[in-house]
Amino acid sequence: SRAQALLPLACVPLALLRAMPAMVRSSVVAAALFAAADGAQINAASKYLRPAVGEENLVEPIRFDQQLLVCNAYPSKSSIAVLKNGHESLAGGSDAVPFRECRYMQGQLQKKDQLDFSVEDVDMHGTFEVGELPSSDAILLLVVEKRAHSPMVSFQSFAFPSSSEGKEAQIAVINALEGGSAVPKLTMEDHIEAKQEQTVSKRVEQLSFNRVYSVEEGSYDASIATDSKQVVRLAKNKNYVLLRTGGNGFD
Repeated sequence: SRAQALLPLACVPLALLRAMPAMVRSSVVAAALFAAADGAQINAASKYLRPAVGEENLVEPIRFDQQLLVCNAYPSKSSIAVLKNGHESLAGGSDAVPFRECRYMQGQLQKKDQLDFSVEDVDMHGTFEVGELPSSDAILLLVVEKRAHSPMVSFQSFAFPSSSEGKEAQIAVINALEGGSAVPKLTMEDHIEAKQEQTVSKRVEQLSFNRVYSVEEGSYDASIATDSKQVVRLAKNKNYVLLRTGGNGFD
C-alpha cells in the first residue's frame, strides 16, 4: 500500500489542526446540516411573502455552490465511468476516471439523484443515492473503493465547507486500501531544509484516517509506519485529498 496525494500533491500541517466529523455513508453524499423544524418555519413564513398581483416575486430560493469531486480508489487497470440518473454522462470513455485520480464532475447535485459507477472493461457496477445536501457552499467528495473480500464497489463520502476567505487548507485523509485493513496513523511533520535544522523546531502530528482537517499552509513530510516520507505542500484556501490505496495486485 502507499499514501498517495491527489489534487494537487499535498498534505497536512501540524499546529491548529481541527478535525471535522467525516460524513461516511453509503447512501448519501453529505448529512443534513439543518433541522426539520427549520423547514417548517420557512414554509409558514412563505405565505406572508407572496407578491401582489402584477408584482415580480422577489423571494427566490438560495442556490449554493456545491461541486462533486469523485476519487477512484478501486484497484483496477480500468477507469471508472459515472452516469447520473441513468442518462447523464459525467465521466466515461476518454474522460473516465483512472485509478488513483480525482476529478470534479460538471453540474449540480439534487436530493435523490442516482450516481451509477461502472468499472470499464469489468462487469462491476455500483449506485450511490444522494440524500440531504449541506445548506451551504461545499465540495462534496465521493471516494469509490473496493469492498472487503468482494469485487463489489463501496463508497466513502465527505464534505469540505467552502470559503473564499479561508486562511487554511483543508485535507481529507482517507484509508481506501482494499478491505479497509487496520492502519497506523498518518505521521505529518514540518518539512525542514538542511540549512534550517539548527534553528527550527520540528512539529509532529499523528492523524487519523477518514477525517477532514483544517490545516496551516506550508510544506510537510508525510509517512505511514515505516514507509518513506513524501513531501507535500499546502496552500491556504485550497482543498486536498490524500488516499491510502492498494490491493488487487496494486502496491
